[in-house]
Parts: sequence; structure tokens; C-alpha cells
Amino acid sequence: MSPRSIRFRLTAWYAVILTVTFAVVGVGAWWAIRDSIHDTIDKDLRSRLQAVRDYLHQQAADPDSGPLAEELAEDAALTPAGTLIRLAGADGRWIYQSPGTKQWDAKPPLASRLPERGETETVVAAGRPFRVLTAPVSVGAVQIGTPIDEYYEMLGDFTWTAALASPLILLLASAAGYWMSRRALEPVDRIARTAEEIGAQNLSERLPLLGAGDELDRLSATLNAMFARLEAAFHRITRFTADASHELRTPVAVIRTTAELALSKPRGQEEYTRELARILAESERASRLIEDLMTLARADAGDDGVVPEPLDLAEPLREACAEAGVLADAAGLRFHTEIRSGCPVAGDCQALRRLFLILLDNAVKYTPTGGEIRVVLSAGQGAAVVEVQDSGAGIAPEDLPHVFDRFYRAAKDRSRKTGGAGLGLAIAQCIAARHGGAVSAQSAPGAGSLFRVRLPLRPL
Repeated sequence: MSPRSIRFRLTAWYAVILTVTFAVVGVGAWWAIRDSIHDTIDKDLRSRLQAVRDYLHQQAADPDSGPLAEELAEDAALTPAGTLIRLAGADGRWIYQSPGTKQWDAKPPLASRLPERGETETVVAAGRPFRVLTAPVSVGAVQIGTPIDEYYEMLGDFTWTAALASPLILLLASAAGYWMSRRALEPVDRIARTAEEIGAQNLSERLPLLGAGDELDRLSATLNAMFARLEAAFHRITRFTADASHELRTPVAVIRTTAELALSKPRGQEEYTRELARILAESERASRLIEDLMTLARADAGDDGVVPEPLDLAEPLREACAEAGVLADAAGLRFHTEIRSGCPVAGDCQALRRLFLILLDNAVKYTPTGGEIRVVLSAGQGAAVVEVQDSGAGIAPEDLPHVFDRFYRAAKDRSRKTGGAGLGLAIAQCIAARHGGAVSAQSAPGAGSLFRVRLPLRPL
């Protein structure tokens, strides 16, 4: 078991916590037992103190009683079962001392310094512990003591038993903790093994769910969701690469074929000019495609160079409409705009201009001669809304959900004719998302299309 493994660390922490717990509980139990012993003995000593006080009261009231020291020595009732007693007078001298008490404290106690219920302490005499109660009485002060070595021996036995048994208990508990951690982490090992087997060739594989609804099941479900996103992203990248290669193959093939034909035999100036113009057209088409691909790649990487700053959305929209108006006039289309100022947003003017040009260029391309294009800018509910509506052929319902996908063309023959590669709307969507907004489309066959850009308003 590696010291860095979670299993080892869990077992180690379990052992440390148990050790600290045992130590705290053991020390606490030792103090509790010792205090219980002292409290029990102190209670017994105070009951005997009351008996001594009653005895002294009786002796003081009996005129026939002899000297107090002789009476105490003769009266065995006051010193039963190893209980020791000694009595000091008010003058600070000993009146009576039981055998064995002289080794306690040679100095007699003063009654004036003692509380009514007395004071208890543990003293050691001749290597033997005693519990001694010192209290005031009518003639002075009294000390009553009893040996507690048997109790301390019992406490010592408990201490040694706990000290010797604790390592064994800790060892067994640590082994049990290791077993429990192994059982608990076994599903994690299974998840790790399954995750290691998932690669580019089997991204559809998923981690098993035990159905327990615990943290490991939630982890497996989270990882499965992540694998699903990775699979979708991998498929998008694969499809994107294949589509890009396909789109670039055509202009490259045309350029190569044209060059080979031009060099195959001597030709006139007019033929060379025509072939070079064709090569130039295909090169421009390939350059536009490469530029679009780089734009999308930079957008995916978050390095598209967009620097948002406060501006009025009407400004880039008017610039885009000025360029698109020329194209619309050339195509024989009616072009109407309703652009109101006072729509502040945080955005990049050039990027937004490109976004609007993409939508307007599509509207011009796919609207037949005599049709109409309408551009409206409005604001409301915290957002600026730009609507580009045309009276073209519209988009089929099965194509509408995919118009923002990369390299997707609803009418491939028409896109080929107009030179599109199916990237314009994808770029427009990226630009809108970069500004915290979105582009949506509404269309129906024969009813034209409506593209709506919604961007959040930002006070200037």
C-alpha cells in the first residue's frame, strides 16, 4: 500500500484519531475513577467526623469521664477497620495520636484556619497513601485518616490494563479501518480502471452506475456527462476537420489543375490571362475559407481579439447597412432600415459590423430580384434587438435547427454558386456569444427568413 494512496492516508488518520481518542478517554477515565475514590472516602471520613464530634460532646457533658486521651485510646469504636485519628487542642498541642499518624505532619493544625466541614488531602506515610480529613472540633482540631493503597492498586491495575490493551485494540481497529477503506474505495478503483480504458476509439463507453444514489454514483454520473460532452466535442472536431479538408480540396485542386494545363503547352497571352484569373479567384476563395477557419479557431480558444468597449449599436449597424445597400441595389432589391440611436452596448465595433454584414450578405444572396430586405434596430427589456428580414425562398423546417452549424448549407447547390462554405452564420453566432448575446432564426419555405440578434444593453 503506497503511503500516498487515499487508503493509506484514511487508515493512518483513523489510527491517529483512535489513538488520540483512547488517550483522552483513558486519561479522563483515570481522573474520574480517582475522583470517585476520593469522593467515596471523603464522604465516609465526614460521617466519622460527625461521630467524633458527638463523642466529644458526650465526654464534655459527663463529669465522671477520665482524661480525654485515655478515653480515646480505650474507645475502639472511633477507630474501626484501620481508621486512624489524632486530636489537637486549642493551644496547638497534640492531645491524642493513633499509632501510625505521627508520620503524616508533625505540626498540629489550627482550628481557626479550618472550614466547618473540614479539608481533605492525600498524604504518603512510610510509602503508603492515606486520605486525611482535617476539621475543627470543640476541643481544637481533629485529623481522621484511612489508608487508600488498595484503591490505588485497583487504579494502577486499570492503568496497566488500559496501557497494555490499547495497542492491541488500536491494531485491530486500524486493520478494521483498512478493510473498511478498501471496501469503500473499491468502486473508485473500478471507476479509475474503466476511465483508463476509455479513449478516442471508444468514447461511447460509460462508467457503471450502482444505483445506490451515493457520492460515488453521483461521481460516475458526473464523469459520464463529461465523457458525453467530450464525445460530442471530439465528433465536432472530427467533422470540422473533415469538412474543412473537403472545402479546401476543391480550390486547391482547381488551382493545381489550371496551373498544370497552362504549363502543358505554349499558349497565347489571352489564355494565360484567363487561367491566371481563374487561379486568382480560387486562391481568394481559399483565403476567405482559411480566414474564416482561423476566426472560428480563435473564437474556440478564446483569443479572437474582441475588445468590448462602450458604443452605440446603431453605429456598426449603419456601417454594415451602407455596404449591404450597395449590394442590394446591384441585385435589384428594395432595402429598408429603421435604425434608432441610443442602444448602448459593450462590444467591438468591427466584430459587430462583421456580424451584421454576414446576415445582410446572406439576405442579399438568397433573395430573388425584386424582393425586399428590412433591417430594424430596437431596444427593450434590457436588450438591443437587431432584426434582418428578407422575402427570399426561406429555409426548410428540417434545415432550420442546423443553419448555425459549421459547414452546414441548407441549399448546397446555391451555396456553391455563391461561393459560401457554410461558415458565415457560425461566425455570426460566435461573435454574438462573445458579446453576451445570441442569434436566432425564423423561417418558412416561400415566406422569407428573419434573423434576430439580441445583445444586452450597457449604459454608456
